[in-house]
Amino acid sequence: MTDTDLIPVDAPRHVVAIVNPASGSKKGQLVIERLREIRSPRISLYVTTPDFDFAAAIREGVANGADRILVGGGDGTLMEGVSGAQRALGKEMLPFAWIPVGTGNVVSGFLGIPHRLDQAVRLALGPGALRHIDLARVDDRCSVLRVSTGFEAEVAFNVTRADKDRLGLLAYGLSGLRSLRQTRPVEYLISLDGQPPIHVEGIMAFITATGALTWINGMSVINEAIQPDDGMLYAGVLRPLNPGRVLNSVTNLVAGSGFPPESIIYF
Repeated sequence: MTDTDLIPVDAPRHVVAIVNPASGSKKGQLVIERLREIRSPRISLYVTTPDFDFAAAIREGVANGADRILVGGGDGTLMEGVSGAQRALGKEMLPFAWIPVGTGNVVSGFLGIPHRLDQAVRLALGPGALRHIDLARVDDRCSVLRVSTGFEAEVAFNVTRADKDRLGLLAYGLSGLRSLRQTRPVEYLISLDGQPPIHVEGIMAFITATGALTWINGMSVINEAIQPDDGMLYAGVLRPLNPGRVLNSVTNLVAGSGFPPESIIYF
């Protein structure tokens, strides 16, 4: 991406803001308090609940004149917000801003969105530049980051809200170490662009728009060749981990550098 790929955008007049108060050990509540203090631009603020309808909130905000969407929360809240915006607006998408206050905040890392609250709020509510990024779609839900099955899905499923509040990113690392001991390889059939399927054995299969992975030590890159705005999605399989690869993978995860490249097959 170059600067010429960015589209200048003016500061909004009316923002529909959706914030998850539980994100990042309740850091989402700080975003809510900060937004309630702001008088300009106009902000229509929605606070999420477990059964919150993102699409309905966005439709209502746009019907009332909103010209920007803002989501405050972690990667999960962001993906729900993007999915809701796609359902509500389709190709008539508004400029979309994010205040990252989750546990991992992987997407903000590769987009260069600041994690400090004041800086993130200024960027989200001010003039800036639009950057188009790639999305993976499953039915009516969109992923800004990665769709996976197997090991990673098991890791995420086993991390509770209480775990994240108590341990932060370490909750994912500990869950990953437990899952590494229990996960057994399966045979995946990978078919791309209508081609005959390829048989691959592994413990995780995924579709990704970015090579980024966050576990313990902030931003980790497992494949720098994958960019979030190159117009492509990538498929991959995490290979079965023999004892040597387990040690190497655990070392890389703790160091924050992600899985070693030799552990992953890309298609």
